[in-house]
Amino acid sequence: MDRRVFGIWTAVVSLLALVDALGWWKDYADGAHSVWLGLAQTMASSLTWIPVNIGVYLLTMRFPVRRPHMVRAVLVHLAGYLVALCWLSGRMFLFDPLLHWLPPAQGFVDEYLRNLGAYLAMYVEWVGVAHAVYYFVEHRRRREQLARARKQLTRAELQALRAQVRPHFLFNAMNTIASFVHDDPPRAEEMVVRLSALLRRSLEHDGSLEVPLREDLEVLSAYVDIEEARFEDRLAVDWRLHPGALDALVPPLLLQPLVENAVRHGISPRDAPGTVTITARPEGSWLRLVVADDGVGLPPGRPRTGVGLANARARLVQMYGAEHRFSVEPRPGGGVAAIVRLPLRTAGTAGTARASGTAGTAGT
Repeated sequence: MDRRVFGIWTAVVSLLALVDALGWWKDYADGAHSVWLGLAQTMASSLTWIPVNIGVYLLTMRFPVRRPHMVRAVLVHLAGYLVALCWLSGRMFLFDPLLHWLPPAQGFVDEYLRNLGAYLAMYVEWVGVAHAVYYFVEHRRRREQLARARKQLTRAELQALRAQVRPHFLFNAMNTIASFVHDDPPRAEEMVVRLSALLRRSLEHDGSLEVPLREDLEVLSAYVDIEEARFEDRLAVDWRLHPGALDALVPPLLLQPLVENAVRHGISPRDAPGTVTITARPEGSWLRLVVADDGVGLPPGRPRTGVGLANARARLVQMYGAEHRFSVEPRPGGGVAAIVRLPLRTAGTAGTARASGTAGTAGT
């Protein structure tokens, strides 16, 4: 039972009973020829409904009239009415020594039978109101459960996507290191050390949905070191980072697959040296991230695809829904640019990343 809702119910029925008592105050005062005695009598008459209304609420929460136990619930509420009627019929006998109520002309049994139909409509009304509260509480509870389930599912999907990224770039890095093991062992050893640093940093925030950009750049820097060692003078990386973007929150390992994609498909196929430019800057309430290369460009009529881009696109859709932009576009001077636009948020201002089941507006 929701204690907060129960408290609200108790407060409301108490307030209504008090209002009802004040509404009948004058009539009771006139009948008793005393203002204070009339007030005591009308209070006793109205406030004695409070335990009945509380009982109605408790019975409804425990035995709501709904399938598959509808008949049982109706019988329970009928029994509840008969018990409540004992209280409502006997209150005059209970309080008469103090309030000097006119005793009923008949005994308790006759009073009980006389009230059997008189209070039924009012009791049924309260049962109906209690059921309205029950279904409201039930709807809210199911909505919260669904929200929690969606959040857990989203987190699980994001963790699966992150798990997909890690072995992907690890496999490529190990291939790079393997190529140096026989020809240049010192360089291979140096690259193993850098890979170890990369993995350690990537695992520091395992489970986080978002991390500050500066921390994601530390992981990316370790990866770039490995690639620069692999390509030697054929690869240069140009970092263009605005200070106002470094504390912005981004999904972990967001930039690494974009840089890997630029190196693999843009720089690697060409013999001449190439440059990968990594840009991060705020644009109003947005964070703009660009990974651009001056490589061979996009194949005619074919978009650049791969595990890294597909993974990045899926993660952005899961975390931001329509509140992001992601596109892979040809550059006017040659090469390709992967452009990401996210809401600009920092650790102090961000709430939980909004998950959406709808497709985002990612470009191709």
